[in-house]
Amino acid sequence: MLAFVRRNQILLTSFLCVLFSLYILSAAARGHLRGDPVGPLLLTLMRPLQIGTQLTMAKLKELQQGYLNLMRIASENERLKGRITELEAEKNRLLEVEATNRRFQELLDFRSQLPSGSVTAAVIGNSASTWFRTFVLDKGGADGVRRGMAVVSPAGVVGQVVAVTSRSSKILLIADPNSGVDVVDQRSRARGIVSGSLDSGPIMKYAKRSEEIQEGDRLITSGLDGIFPKGLLVGTVAKVRKKTFGLFQYVEVALAVDPYRLEEVLVVSAEAAPGAR
Repeated sequence: MLAFVRRNQILLTSFLCVLFSLYILSAAARGHLRGDPVGPLLLTLMRPLQIGTQLTMAKLKELQQGYLNLMRIASENERLKGRITELEAEKNRLLEVEATNRRFQELLDFRSQLPSGSVTAAVIGNSASTWFRTFVLDKGGADGVRRGMAVVSPAGVVGQVVAVTSRSSKILLIADPNSGVDVVDQRSRARGIVSGSLDSGPIMKYAKRSEEIQEGDRLITSGLDGIFPKGLLVGTVAKVRKKTFGLFQYVEVALAVDPYRLEEVLVVSAEAAPGAR
């Protein structure tokens, strides 16, 4: 018992003081302390304890209110974070829609310059092979795509349709060594064939040594191969080297189109020409 009292003496003392204070206040209210000199003294002594108790209760109430406010703020922060995430996702979606609309508008504007019957198609796959550079479109024979048609974009020539199913088609890119596009130098009118190569980048084959070809010259389709409409940009001359022997000069080409960045293209026949670009 004594050990319990020693351990809780502060709590017990406070409890007795509060109890005694309540007794004094009750007795004073009933008039039992009139003329008693001890009552006022006890009231004076108990006043600091009463004030301390009131301050403690007020502080506890303030802490409780602060905790509730923090909980509300934390909940609001979580809600706002979720909303920000939703808005970011919506922003990204709208940006993607805007970019897609811009690309389609460019295709539509470019399509007006091409022969009628061109087909808009989306790229749905590409070849992982290092020997063949191809990709697959989501349009095929049922959509009017035929083997041998040209594939182009507003930036320039992309490739040629080499295989067709009812709902898809396979495209051989002009960077492939098996490809070939009859071109003309837009400045000097020198002719050649742009094709991919196994040991380097695209080159312009069969350009005669006597022809004047300079770095930076634009190479456009001649329309003489019966595949690509005349006047479409193929690329620019990146490097020219004339050997001391042979009939032709060596011409490296920087293609106008990076096919692996394409998402939509136009499939078109060479039945008519769009005019020089």
